[in-house]
Amino acid sequence: MVNKRKRLPALLLTVILSASLAACSSNTGNQNGNGSTAADTSSGNTASSVNEAAAEPLGKYEPAITVRTTMSETGKETLAEGDTYTNNVWTRGYEEELGIKMKYDWIVPGANYNDKMNVTLASGDLPDILKVTPVQFEQLHQAGMLEDLTDVYEKYASDLVKEFYSAEDGAALKPVTKDGKIYAMVDYPGSLDSSDMIWIRKDWLDKLGLEEPKSLQDVIAIAEAFTFDDPDGNGKQDTYGISMNKDLPINSFLLGYHGYLETWIKDENGQIVNGTIQPEVKQGLAELQRLYKEGVIDPEFGVKDFNKAMEELNAGKAGMWFAPQWAPFQVMQMVKKDPNVNWLPYPVQSIDSEPAKTQNHLVLGGVFAVRKGYEHPEALIKLLNFQAEKMFGESAEAERAKYLNGMTGLGFQNAAVFNLPANKNVKAMEEVVEALETEDTSKLGLEAKLFYEDIKDYRSGNLDKWHMERIFGPDSSQAVIKHYRDNDLIVMNEFIYAPTKTMSSKSATLEKLRLETFLKIIYGELPVDAFDQFVANWKKLGGEQITAEVNEVVQANS
Repeated sequence: MVNKRKRLPALLLTVILSASLAACSSNTGNQNGNGSTAADTSSGNTASSVNEAAAEPLGKYEPAITVRTTMSETGKETLAEGDTYTNNVWTRGYEEELGIKMKYDWIVPGANYNDKMNVTLASGDLPDILKVTPVQFEQLHQAGMLEDLTDVYEKYASDLVKEFYSAEDGAALKPVTKDGKIYAMVDYPGSLDSSDMIWIRKDWLDKLGLEEPKSLQDVIAIAEAFTFDDPDGNGKQDTYGISMNKDLPINSFLLGYHGYLETWIKDENGQIVNGTIQPEVKQGLAELQRLYKEGVIDPEFGVKDFNKAMEELNAGKAGMWFAPQWAPFQVMQMVKKDPNVNWLPYPVQSIDSEPAKTQNHLVLGGVFAVRKGYEHPEALIKLLNFQAEKMFGESAEAERAKYLNGMTGLGFQNAAVFNLPANKNVKAMEEVVEALETEDTSKLGLEAKLFYEDIKDYRSGNLDKWHMERIFGPDSSQAVIKHYRDNDLIVMNEFIYAPTKTMSSKSATLEKLRLETFLKIIYGELPVDAFDQFVANWKKLGGEQITAEVNEVVQANS
């Protein structure tokens, strides 16, 4: 079947290119991908062009087919010795077991991927499987350039892949489902790892005889004690309670006031509103202003980037900071210097009788679409089936050494497309903790076994593996996430779709306004009531229009 390809209409191309450039900063590595499709042919006959064996989820094409796509260089460390991006365990497996020959039109470093795809968009000569951003997906769908995958997903997706996509009430496929039809597959890691939490030096708590926090009042009292009561024991008042940086990672604190920063939530009337402009945020800013004036917050946080703030945290200057589950990676330096340092994660705490909840977000690691008119759209589904089976299916244990190789133990970055089980980390933690308690490792999954071995290694004296104890052990960030999940303490962002038109053009302005205003309020350069003027300005500068668009999109997809 010959596909006649034409260039994108000039106006649409301009819109897509602009959107993809705007999205560059939020996507990295092989998980990001910009692509668009253009074809003036109708969808090819799918079922009749597939041989009987290939009609199975992992069946083989006879004769083999060739699938064109693109790749960014993000998984070099997981390539086996002698392998390349075009000849590795995945490409060989595709051809040998599925009868799919992968042809990469181009392979570039992740930093150059978006620019390269922009050139491809302009050329009109597009690959069969496209790795696109959510913004581009919306534009391409509106232009009728994406293949409807509803039937091939239902027919070809393995039970394992369908299980992955059913997680969190099928949240992963909602952004790519239009009028009941599926137009793309996604890489969806789940929302739980976006959970907020508070990290506190437990060794300082013990030294000062303080209890672990059970309220936001306790958190504030601990921060004050870390500032004034010489927790490092050097006889000097040279520490402060809370480490921050100029990007204002204050979500974990504001959640104590039930303020949901940069999150779309439902109000009492069922309308979607932005949590950033709600009065609860103002209350939290008032307390942060007081704490800064008191000296409890790093006095120079407003001029420090993340890395500089981490330098001082690792130097023992602060005993509390707000970060997600990956925080242990950032404080490894001080733990290796002093094994007595004991950072522990705690759930967000409430200022009143209403329990504090974390705010979680649906984040798509990548969107995988098929150009309109490609005669084998089911090939995308079969590639996903293959990756899921080799890493998590019945054959995974036998294939482990083959498909999980390299320094990280994970080789999925070099698969043409991929999806991992949503929220797999908290499940792995549960398996690890049970194995640590019972010494029975028979129930450990592949990843959980790696984590278990790392924790045992740490407990035998290898400080290089401390972070695994704090992410997957009994007193870990994943344990905090389990607490949120099991106690219904999660507020999900109601807007899970691609940025609206006004979001794309005005979000940077609104973000700058927020950072500048909130920083000045915390510094005391503006009164707390300046928050009210901020709300008015936010609405005037695009926020009101964005809110209307958000409600329209959510209602249309309900």
